[in-house]
Amino acid sequence: MKITLKGQVRGGKNNMIVTRAGLRFPKKSWALWRDAAVAEVRKQLPTGWQPIATDTLIEFSYVAGDRRRRDMPAIIDAVFHVLEKAGFVTDDTLLWVAVSSRVYSKEFPGVTINVIP
Repeated sequence: MKITLKGQVRGGKNNMIVTRAGLRFPKKSWALWRDAAVAEVRKQLPTGWQPIATDTLIEFSYVAGDRRRRDMPAIIDAVFHVLEKAGFVTDDTLLWVAVSSRVYSKEFPGVTINVIP
């Protein structure tokens, strides 16, 4: 199974707001990106897809759209949350990145997730 998200991935780590009362919620711009990414994943799931419910190795191929420094765990975390919210996996802790790559392409940023059989 292969899932592709097009466009610059937005890490969630620095896009959360914490209130004085300790409540956490995402910044509006990040929430909009997340919701669009969830819809993009759902379009790629085959009819009748059953979410992954066991430990699964994946290949994570990241294409940055610019040369800004980004935190790898934040990028992976954001994508994993999208995959869980979209119904690709029942719990994002079941996914484990076994192979990863990062390249730069201003024209074709995004990320591809391949399930390793």
